[in-house]
Amino acid sequence: MNEATPGGDGADLGSAATGGPSAPAPSPVRVRLAGEPFAGAARRIAAELAGETVASRLADADPSVWGTRAAGAPPRTGWTGLAARSRPLAGQVAALRERFAVAGAHRVLLVGTPDAVAAARVVAGTDPGGTRLTALDSADPVQVAEALSGELAETVLVVADAAGTDPVVAAVTRVVAAAIAEEVGADALAARTVHLTEPGSPLDVPGDPGPVVVTLDADVPGRFGVLGPLGLVPAGLAGADVPAVLGDAVAAERALAADDPDNPALLLAGALAAGRGSLLALRDAERSPALTGWLAPLLTAAGLTVVPVPPDEPVGAGPGPQEPTAPAGVVDVHADGTGPRPGPGHGAVRLDAGPGAAVVLWQAAAALAGRVLDTDPFAPAPPAPADGPDPEPSFVDGGIAVHAGDWLPPGTRTVAGALDALAAVADGAPAVVSAWLDPESDASVAVLRGPLVARLGLPVAFGWAPACRSGDTGAPDVAVHCHLTGDGPGADLPGSVGAGTVPPGPGLDSLHAAQARAVVDDQRRRGRPVLRLHLTDRLAGLVTLARAVTSTQTSTGPSTEP
Repeated sequence: MNEATPGGDGADLGSAATGGPSAPAPSPVRVRLAGEPFAGAARRIAAELAGETVASRLADADPSVWGTRAAGAPPRTGWTGLAARSRPLAGQVAALRERFAVAGAHRVLLVGTPDAVAAARVVAGTDPGGTRLTALDSADPVQVAEALSGELAETVLVVADAAGTDPVVAAVTRVVAAAIAEEVGADALAARTVHLTEPGSPLDVPGDPGPVVVTLDADVPGRFGVLGPLGLVPAGLAGADVPAVLGDAVAAERALAADDPDNPALLLAGALAAGRGSLLALRDAERSPALTGWLAPLLTAAGLTVVPVPPDEPVGAGPGPQEPTAPAGVVDVHADGTGPRPGPGHGAVRLDAGPGAAVVLWQAAAALAGRVLDTDPFAPAPPAPADGPDPEPSFVDGGIAVHAGDWLPPGTRTVAGALDALAAVADGAPAVVSAWLDPESDASVAVLRGPLVARLGLPVAFGWAPACRSGDTGAPDVAVHCHLTGDGPGADLPGSVGAGTVPPGPGLDSLHAAQARAVVDDQRRRGRPVLRLHLTDRLAGLVTLARAVTSTQTSTGPSTEP
């Protein structure tokens, strides 16, 4: 790839970022750009940002960095310098981990909001040897049952909810806590429970022998909390090297405050802003799923159009009933330091940095891209779900209840026809598929992403919801959406948990469905075409879906009435 700066080595922090000759040298940080006119536009934007002294102002947590869209609610700037302020956490996490290990608890089960789970997975993913972290961010009964399927006597429970009022976190915590208490006793559970929450929340209830409460800074948005307790505590307790991540990040924080056009943060922000109107193809989804899963909503909230795709897949091309539609432009984003040169006509940006420094770079770049694009990079996710009945479907086809809007042509009676209609109204925009199913037992769904690209002739992003957080950041949205939901396996609580031991409260099945509907309703309120395919019969529905995606012509056969 062509380099971002003269001299052939990119924008390099090198050992100047260490703060002294005796400090361990962090990995060099470089931003590499390729493709014109993209690379030139990125460098011009970086120079403009340098002239506006945004890097130094950002380092000083100056909220005036952001524009009018972020002015409605004061931008939360506590994430700047968060790595340096989190250094005492390294010792606290090490002490807690030793305490739990003495009690025989080596495995961490995290129950948290999607932002909290994404943050912990990013830090856990920095350990090449792997960590013993299991994370739940949904009320899917199948996933909860799998999390409770073993090693409960060795489990530390971490509950991460900033406000302490999320109904999904509360319901899953009730079930998980009851199962662990049945295995080890209520006192042992209390002694091995950690709450991550803001001061004064319902979870801010420390006790002796527990739970341990680690407070969160209300000035740090969840998506920007990787280098605070949200990311460091669960991953560190599960075995991640917290000091190494923080050392890498603190060095980057110090060096990225320079108002210099070659500042890697400004170059990366310039690259993101230069990608306005284009499709950002995140090429690391297979190799670095945790990083991509965190980065996609971070960039989406800044007002960018993002699709995670395999490294070599052509974006927006493929045979099928729809003519392939190329987006206005494609920028290949290589977030983890690997990646080939871009294809013809593409722009490309690649970040070479250690794990902690990469988090610092992406956070700053996404926030500053929001400044250039006049968007709110701190936009919150939709409100928490409210339970209620499922609305009547538009029609039912082969075990799938199809829910659509007025964009669906009258007379459409098959899943294949609904998919083709969704492609027709997309007008070249990407399609985002969010599967509110189980990644293990329903893994075959992910295989359909490639055939769906071919059928629709559109870029297609696929993710397991709610972790993928596709399109639910509150930012401007140009995508069309397809949500895959399904009835549970028949029991509302995991079979391993005795019904008499679970405290009363909302059922997991109903809460999981409400969580999905809240995202769907939010997207519809923002005017986006949304197709929800609800599998009333999990097995038959998956067969129908596979046939619909791989069929070569639209089927208009009769539907199956409810």
